[in-house]
Amino acid sequence: MPPVATAADPRRSSSVTEQETELSTVADDGPDTDPTELEVQRKPWKFVGYRRYADFISSDDDFFILRRFSSLNVRVALALQDQISVLEEQLGELDRRHSRRDAVDVNNGSFRHEPIEEREEVLAKITKKISKYNEVILQQSMLRKYPQAPRRDVKSIKNWHFNHDYRAIDEDEQKYLEHTDDLICVVQKDKTRLRKVIDNSLRLRTLPFWRYKKDEIVVPAYDAGNVSYYKDKRMDGFASVLMVSVGVVMLISPLWILQSLATLNMKLAVITVFVLVFLLVVSYFMVTKPLEGLGATAA
Repeated sequence: MPPVATAADPRRSSSVTEQETELSTVADDGPDTDPTELEVQRKPWKFVGYRRYADFISSDDDFFILRRFSSLNVRVALALQDQISVLEEQLGELDRRHSRRDAVDVNNGSFRHEPIEEREEVLAKITKKISKYNEVILQQSMLRKYPQAPRRDVKSIKNWHFNHDYRAIDEDEQKYLEHTDDLICVVQKDKTRLRKVIDNSLRLRTLPFWRYKKDEIVVPAYDAGNVSYYKDKRMDGFASVLMVSVGVVMLISPLWILQSLATLNMKLAVITVFVLVFLLVVSYFMVTKPLEGLGATAA
């Protein structure tokens, strides 16, 4: 479970000045001391910056969110495609020109003894372009498989910026978070539907039951009041135990119900209902494909 960055009320003095641009002289001698809370509030761009932002992003895989640049990547692929098409036409024209009946006899069947220098140059250009084109296509085919970043995780990152008055990172460099439809999770996690339900509920995912204790994880002082960390394994374990419990109940309950029924029709009705409900539970709440869920139900 990613750390949850909640938006706190800004605790900023009216006397806080804008980011200072003057260069200051740093003394190399003497022990370094941690900045005070007031200093961090006044100059988050100095004391927090990308160093602490990277620490926060890397604290959980769910926060490793970047842009896909879908439109730009498609445009690059189209541009390379067109450039290769132009070179293809040039190569075809050279082949036709030197294959005419009235053309000078040249060996068009040898790479080792290529008589036409221009054709050799065009083919070399095609080799470079098409290699880059294939690389882009393969990269895009993989990149398209990455899931869109959940809005809750994007919101947590935005809350982190809010808690630092949007000044820890340059304003223009925060704008990538506004492209919500273009953001992807670099690290993909297979989560059950039940686990996703927990993640989507602020109340459920912030229960004290799976929160790290203070001595189990170190949180920077300037984030201690706004960022909480939760145990992924404990949340996954809870979801698994709950699902197994539901499955056991659904498998055992029909046995007790069937033995108390007298007619065959009623027994068939009970079996049908429990099979359908079990199939829905397996397909919806677990990380399975429909056919896999059907196989589990049949078993």
